[in-house]
Amino acid sequence: MKFRIEYIFHRERPAYVFARQLEPGDFALTVNSRLGGVSIRPSVSQPRTIKPDGTPDLSVFAFVLATADDLPRFAVGQVVELEAQ
Repeated sequence: MKFRIEYIFHRERPAYVFARQLEPGDFALTVNSRLGGVSIRPSVSQPRTIKPDGTPDLSVFAFVLATADDLPRFAVGQVVELEAQ
């Protein structure tokens, strides 16, 4: 499933990558899940993002990287694959 990186947040640890889901469908994370080839924690949240019309944007998710050292592998606008396994 493809996602586009919208925002990168890092303050100490952990490191978060906010990404927009580009393809329809459900997903579930496991301890083996990867985003763009990078290990992520098996939890995800939806930040409070708003569309221009004022409605909630439910296509953006916040992924937690397993290690902040992988943060340089991401850039805003980059399209990555979620491997939920």
